[in-house]
Amino acid sequence: MKITKPISLRPLLVSASVDFLSQEEMDCLTTQEGLPELISQLLYYKEEGKSLYPEIYIFDEIEIIKKALTNSQFCHIGKGDKNKDTMLKALKKCAPLTENGWAIYIVRKPAEFEYGVFRAGTSILSVSVSEALIDGGSDEIKAILVHQIAEKLIEVKGVKADSLLISYGGLTSSKNSPIDNQKKFIGTIVKNVKSELQEPVTNFFSKVFLEVLQKGHGTLACVINSTKKEIPKKLEDGIVLGQRINIPEIIEELLDKKDLQANSKLEGQFSLIIGMMQSDGITVFTNKGEVISYNVFVKHPEKLINTKTTGGARSRTYLALCEIIGNGIESAYIQSQDGKIEYKDGK
Repeated sequence: MKITKPISLRPLLVSASVDFLSQEEMDCLTTQEGLPELISQLLYYKEEGKSLYPEIYIFDEIEIIKKALTNSQFCHIGKGDKNKDTMLKALKKCAPLTENGWAIYIVRKPAEFEYGVFRAGTSILSVSVSEALIDGGSDEIKAILVHQIAEKLIEVKGVKADSLLISYGGLTSSKNSPIDNQKKFIGTIVKNVKSELQEPVTNFFSKVFLEVLQKGHGTLACVINSTKKEIPKKLEDGIVLGQRINIPEIIEELLDKKDLQANSKLEGQFSLIIGMMQSDGITVFTNKGEVISYNVFVKHPEKLINTKTTGGARSRTYLALCEIIGNGIESAYIQSQDGKIEYKDGK
C-alpha cells in the first residue's frame, strides 16, 4: 500500500530563522516562530486582487530607528499580544498602506508587539529605509527586513547576519541577493556622473530597477560610453531617442530649484524609463546616467543561435551583448521574470 509522504518547508525556515536571529543578537522565540509565517504570507501577497510588495521591519527601539532616518514619519496602527498572530495581523492591516515609500514596522516590547507604517525622506531621491537601516546600519541598530524582492523570491536581511534568500521558483542557490548584481550594473550607469550627484542618481535608478523587478517583467539593458555621439552600429535596430534623457541634469535642476515642476519632471521620467525597460528588447544607458534608446535588438552570432539556454531568446541576447563588451558597450544586464539577475562588465 502506497503511503503519502508530506514535505514541509516550515522546519527548514524555522531552523534558518533561529540561526539568523542569533547572528543578529535578536534572539526571540516568538520572532523565530513568526518569521516563517511572514515569509509564507509574502509569497504572492495581494489585497483586492492587487499584488503588493510590502517591506516589513522588526526592531526593538523605535527612538534609535528615528535617529538613523532622515525626515522620518511614523504612523502607529495597533498593538497586540506578543505572538505570531499579531505579526500576521500587522501585515494584513498595514500592507495596503505601503505605497509611496511606506513600510511596515513591528516593535518588540517585553509582553506585546506594536505595529504601524513609516517612511524616510519625501522624494524619489531619498535614501531608502533599507539602505539607511540595514545596508548602512550600525551595530547599535537592531533591525530586520523581510520582503519579497521578486516573484517567488523572499529576502530576510539584517545588519550583521548573512541574508536569507528563500526561493519558491527556479532560482538557483546563490550566496548573494540578485539586488547585488543590480547595484553593480547601476554603478556602471553612474560611473561618470559628477561626484556630488552620484548618490541621488544612484538612488533614482535603484528605485527604477527595483520597480521593474517587482513587476515581474524580464528586461535587458546595457551601458555605452557617454562620449559616443552616435549609438554603436550593433545597437542601431531600435528606438533611438531624439534627445537623451539626462537624469543627472534633471536631478541637479531639482536640487537647485526645489520646486514642484522640477520634481514632477523627474517623476515623469521615472515612469517613462520603467515603461521602456518593460518593452521588448534592450534599454541602452550611458555611463553618465542617460537613457539613449530602447526596444533595441541585436543579431545573435552564429555560435549562439542554436545555444540552449534556460531563458530562451532573452538569454541568448544577453550572451550576444556580453560578446561585444569592450567593443561598443561597457556592461550588460539581464533580469529574468523569476528574479534571476546577471551582470557583466569589461573588468
